[in-house]
Amino acid sequence: MSKIINYYRHGETVWNKVGRLQGWLDSDLTTKGVEQAMSVNWNPEIVFSSDLKRAVQTARLMFPDHTIHKNENLREINLGHWQGSYIKNLQQDEQYCCYMNSPELFINTTQESFNEVTNRMLRFHQYLLKLPYERIAVVSHGVAIACLISALHKQPYNQLWGYLLDGGACFSIEGKSEQLHKDIFIQ
Repeated sequence: MSKIINYYRHGETVWNKVGRLQGWLDSDLTTKGVEQAMSVNWNPEIVFSSDLKRAVQTARLMFPDHTIHKNENLREINLGHWQGSYIKNLQQDEQYCCYMNSPELFINTTQESFNEVTNRMLRFHQYLLKLPYERIAVVSHGVAIACLISALHKQPYNQLWGYLLDGGACFSIEGKSEQLHKDIFIQ
């Protein structure tokens, strides 16, 4: 069976706009975020979303005629004590600078590791490959999707930020499920 799996990043949020880290916290979609979500023109057979409010709101706007299947494996990276912080206030934080500038060297303390995010996203992706649907939509988050794309492309974490999607952007995977499955590995 041939599959198309589209991974979408949620629309822009109030905290995205003001430079505030969300992680597992939430803020509402902005007008731009609503427009980003409503601009999607695709009809999947089934829709999955992170259980975080901003992703669910985006999924409902993108696919109003579909049931949204929420799954916590699709959540954004948990940013621990950084959640709710303004990025401008973290510019002198050595650990945050490592996270942003050398993700391959980042050692988490209160945060979730990139490996943890990658592994849960890959497990969920493998689950999707086993489903009997040909067109699947998934609404998730920037870092979570970047971790998945990086793993699927077999790239090290120093390439991670090159895969970061803007609000409402899509990463599409097409092909036969057997071919897609061969390209997946778990670190």
